[in-house]
Amino acid sequence: MIKFHKYALTSFDLEKMEDLKFDNEHPNGYNPGYKIKGATINLESSIKYQALFVYDGPDRWFHTSTVKRQEECEGYDLLYTLNSVYKVTPNIPGISGVQEKHIVTVQDVIDDINNGPKD
Repeated sequence: MIKFHKYALTSFDLEKMEDLKFDNEHPNGYNPGYKIKGATINLESSIKYQALFVYDGPDRWFHTSTVKRQEECEGYDLLYTLNSVYKVTPNIPGISGVQEKHIVTVQDVIDDINNGPKD
């Protein structure tokens, strides 16, 4: 399942990295290198349609094709859609998703107390 909720509390930059369908000639001009800076998610639509819906300026929404896979990387995510690959880079460090890889849970603290810290 795609974790769209992780983009809900911040703005992010969205960049099309690869075109998988239109041979770099998208009918609406959304070719590799296309960027939206400071995007915010429409979480309800993204979850409903399993595509990334973002606010792209006054009265304008952009959406990807269906997201098939989400790859979490250090500092950004890659979204693999039916037609493209997009890079999602948060504008605020330490947001949900980025810190999820480094979060300390209560169980981690209990384990450290009982077994000593992990290397």
